Amino acid sequence: MEQLPGQVRMLNQRKDHLTAQKVEVALVFQQMLSTAEAQAYLVRSGVPESVVERVLFHPALRRNYATSQRGAFVHQSSMTN
Repeated sequence: MEQLPGQVRMLNQRKDHLTAQKVEVALVFQQMLSTAEAQAYLVRSGVPESVVERVLFHPALRRNYATSQRGAFVHQSSMTN
């Protein structure tokens, strides 16, 4: 994809907003219920297995992880004393 002068290319930006919303719901389920419940929800919702694996079991690989950490979703390894 050609980038024009002055344009900023957004890396890892999700184009599938419905899947992004499902992932957000699953992350709430993971925090409030369990990873198993979040995984079951994503599978029932038709989210690809590779996405389920990445967002639930490899948080640092989530899209926009570094810029979207907020509240309960802060990864333990990023917390400082």
